[in-house]
Amino acid sequence: MKTALLRLRCRAACLVLAGGLLTSCSLLPAASPRPEGTAASQAPQYYSESWLTDDALHFIYSYAGNGGGTILRGGKVLYQGSRSDSVQLVRNTLTGEADYYLVSHSTPGTEERTSTLYDADGRAVMAFPHAVNATLSGGLLILRDDADVWAFESGATGGIRVYDLATGAELPVPETALDCLVVDEGGQRLIFNCYDLPEGLTYAYDDPDQPLHQYVLVTDREGNVLLREDGCTAQSLASYRGSFADWLTLSWFRGADWGIAREGLYNILTGQLLTGEDDSSASACGVGIACLQSRQDSHSILYDLNSDEAVELGRFDWCVMDHTPGCVTLLGSDDPDNPYTLIDLASGEKIAVQRCDRDYHSGNVAVLTADNVLKVYDGTTGALLTDVEVAPIEEARHVSVTALPGGYALLQYDDEDYNTLAIQTYGGEGLLWSSADETEQYTYVSYLTNTANGPLLTAHRDNSDSSNLSDVLDMEGNVLLRRLGSCYSTDGLPDDCFIARQGFDYGLMDSTGQWLYRESIFSSPGDDFGGGYLY
Repeated sequence: MKTALLRLRCRAACLVLAGGLLTSCSLLPAASPRPEGTAASQAPQYYSESWLTDDALHFIYSYAGNGGGTILRGGKVLYQGSRSDSVQLVRNTLTGEADYYLVSHSTPGTEERTSTLYDADGRAVMAFPHAVNATLSGGLLILRDDADVWAFESGATGGIRVYDLATGAELPVPETALDCLVVDEGGQRLIFNCYDLPEGLTYAYDDPDQPLHQYVLVTDREGNVLLREDGCTAQSLASYRGSFADWLTLSWFRGADWGIAREGLYNILTGQLLTGEDDSSASACGVGIACLQSRQDSHSILYDLNSDEAVELGRFDWCVMDHTPGCVTLLGSDDPDNPYTLIDLASGEKIAVQRCDRDYHSGNVAVLTADNVLKVYDGTTGALLTDVEVAPIEEARHVSVTALPGGYALLQYDDEDYNTLAIQTYGGEGLLWSSADETEQYTYVSYLTNTANGPLLTAHRDNSDSSNLSDVLDMEGNVLLRRLGSCYSTDGLPDDCFIARQGFDYGLMDSTGQWLYRESIFSSPGDDFGGGYLY
């Protein structure tokens, strides 16, 4: 018996060794200098005949949890990291496109970490002798070393570097910069949030007036200061389609309690500054549409910021939540039983609304009126895509609305303890599916991906064994795939593509259950890999 076990162990060891010999070559040059004999290994993959047909970069999180992961371009594997690697897609904050990825990893035998930026072809573009986080805007690469930014040793912050990707040149950065924003597509203006550590202090937390010692600097590429605002911080202004071009939000601190006295909208190219009343706030309401609201009485002004000069679109008694060319939804109502108001811009009609939602993929806005009418407006044109009566569940105490692409919407009815009573889906023709008569209800249902035949949903039940298994449904409630271990989508995936786990495999799958890319959950680029999760 011992001999048999020994033979089995030897055979297994040989298989593992053979697998290692077949997969030990790195797909790319190492992300930083490595000692000889320590080239990154690549875990085995299982490929199908079907591939992603797009040419974009995608990132698949490691099943083992934190660290690692796989970078794909279409169906091609560009990089597969070990657990000690930190891998991220570097998206352009203005366009949302990802043409680069960044890998930071440990140098074997040391606590040092190095980083390399790669382009969409897997070529190393820039290397750094430290671990960094990266963003890309206006052709400028912004690197942040979180370990240094808030150190405040000897009155210095540091930790921010800015590079022109076209030339590789490093641009001037104020010594006191905490972070950097770029919102113009040409990358001609740099916005820095800065902090001056008072003389005699070593750390920021010893400063009782820390908010008032923060300030905003706007500079050109040569480092010339174009604007300084004291006691202020800057944030990018973003809608569901990315950051606003040329505009940002400025917030002035009230005092040491970090309270905001007022906010304004600032165009960094023209210098136009829009400020509301004291205690005002600024928010995005659509593509290039923003709102300045008074926190005291909720009065708000809606602006179109799609051109060089802001255009006032209207003034309202309540805060504007969402805007399309066909409607405006407001947080407030004359009806005490309904918290929202819809203004139909074509008719001018004001309608009390129970619930409303914006789809952050298409921009469509869905509202459920006080009279149980479901309206869905196109986020781009403002056209009324859906205008149908719903069939409410009388026993329900709570209802939620989810806007979906294509004029579809998802409704969920819960009891007073938020137990699901029914799920409903609607399209332009009315009710498509209701689970009200089904014996076993899904715990919750959410949007998964879009297809030529309409959106798909992922549906979950609380299982007796505490497992989190999911079904994939179409808009008529038909079950397309059952009991997937993981089932979710991330930004940037093409239509009819989502992340799934089935059995001992996980990766990218389509609605027919065909793997577009998959790896074994037991695959390991390093000996220290163990089991984990894909969430």
